[in-house]
Amino acid sequence: MSTQPIDRRVARQAARWFVRLQSNANSTDREACERWRASHADHERAWQLAAHFHARFDDIPAEVGVRALGRPDSLDRRRALKLLTTLIIAAPLGTVAYRALPWREWSADQRTVVGERRDFVLPDGTRVMLNTATAIDIRFDRQQRLVRLYAGEILVSTAADPEKRPLVVETAEGQLRPVGTRFDVRQFDGRTRIAVLEGAVQVYPSQAKDFLRLEAGQQTDFSRALIAPIVALQQNSSDWTHGVLRVDKLRLADFARELGRYRPGLLHCDPAVADWRISGVFQLHDTDLALAALARTLPVQIHTRSRYWVTIAAKEQ
Repeated sequence: MSTQPIDRRVARQAARWFVRLQSNANSTDREACERWRASHADHERAWQLAAHFHARFDDIPAEVGVRALGRPDSLDRRRALKLLTTLIIAAPLGTVAYRALPWREWSADQRTVVGERRDFVLPDGTRVMLNTATAIDIRFDRQQRLVRLYAGEILVSTAADPEKRPLVVETAEGQLRPVGTRFDVRQFDGRTRIAVLEGAVQVYPSQAKDFLRLEAGQQTDFSRALIAPIVALQQNSSDWTHGVLRVDKLRLADFARELGRYRPGLLHCDPAVADWRISGVFQLHDTDLALAALARTLPVQIHTRSRYWVTIAAKEQ
């Protein structure tokens, strides 16, 4: 995508179209928006940026407009438009207000884009696999080996350190200290999920006095102050490392949210089918194929307005 700045007027138009089409837009509105997008390359570029930021709500602090972006008909509509316009203008330059964009992710030591998965080996031999849209920093010193997870999900397979320094994985909610282990860590909005496949991991929430030890076959979520009850490890917790999404009677809205992590733009589920259940194994390397498989499994159809705007809806009779 071009790094040339987008004119403020174009950015404002893109924001208005995007917010309007999230509400009860009719076919006339959608066709008019398509014509606007097709009329100039910068129009389509601005639209794609709007879709990109909408898909990354969890990365935008709530106090600067996440809820407004999610509820375009609310009293915060004007605030949402202003925020989205600012993001569209600033994105090509890579410069934006500290509290509006995940700048730490952009400057992280290791990161993946949406849909990308890859692994690498740390200097001590520890292997780290990054899932889609993940960002980490790595800090090794004489006292410890530190991995900071800013966003996304990682699978860590530890190695023994010749200098016997402890390995620490740090998230927004606290620290994880593995004991010769293999474990998965996922950063959510306001909580961290830890799943232990081998060995053990000690969980230290940043505002709690005590820690919790998780053994192989266990997982839990924790916030800065609280740790949820330990539960059995979900069998599909590391399926993403094999490029698959395995679901069992999952709500369709949750399926769309999970699959949407692996494709750019917005994957929306119509409320009329949100509570339908889906089971199966879906390939992550091509989410369009996964959506086609979904349409063969359930009586739904995939509405594609553009590559960046896709809706799962009930099949028309």
